[in-house]
Amino acid sequence: MLEPCEVKVSCTVLGGKGAERPPTYPITGDEPMQLLVKYYSAENFLHDYHLLGTNKRILNAGSSSVRYGENCVNVDIQNKVNVDFVCDIHDLPDSLGEFDAIICNAVLQYCRSPETVAKQFHRILKPGGYLFIDAPWVQPFCPDTPDRFRFSQEALRQIFSDFQIIKIGPSIPSGSAFAMLGVHIAQNLTHNKFFNYGLSKIASITLYPFRYIATADESQTAGAFYLICQKNA
Repeated sequence: MLEPCEVKVSCTVLGGKGAERPPTYPITGDEPMQLLVKYYSAENFLHDYHLLGTNKRILNAGSSSVRYGENCVNVDIQNKVNVDFVCDIHDLPDSLGEFDAIICNAVLQYCRSPETVAKQFHRILKPGGYLFIDAPWVQPFCPDTPDRFRFSQEALRQIFSDFQIIKIGPSIPSGSAFAMLGVHIAQNLTHNKFFNYGLSKIASITLYPFRYIATADESQTAGAFYLICQKNA
């Protein structure tokens, strides 16, 4: 495990009220068709549970460069901009203290042992504190870092069984997952990258209307799930 670094002073604050339906986000930096739809996000969670604009301490686990409010402590295994402590979330240092809320957004799939991470979260969360998890289910492989797992609702319930489950549901609807998967297939269909590029643009346009579709049972085909749970007081 890397030793914690010094706390950095400069930061970029991301927060504010969650929208009824959060904005869509592009699947890649240059993708013109915004296919990724988020029905529930970390910002929604922070707003719904009144965690922003208060003295509540928030841990953003696997933060990258995103910060949620001024009382947010960012930890990541890489020393990026806005990261306060460089550490492995499988072994969080005691020097972090305790937190009123923990956010783990699209990180769990990269962890060697999600069960170990869950126990670490339980250890540093204050009694009565809240945990927000967003984890993928039906999504393409991500090559940025070792992509190890996908999580059904049942898996999330089991991994975080030490907590009281408050809410669980789809954060990315099935239609969005279907559209993103179709474009990913097009991008990797042949060994000709120029053909794949053109085909992916056609797929983006064709699949764009499907992005908000939800199936009769989202637990089977949603792109990702969010989980909100609480540590017993």
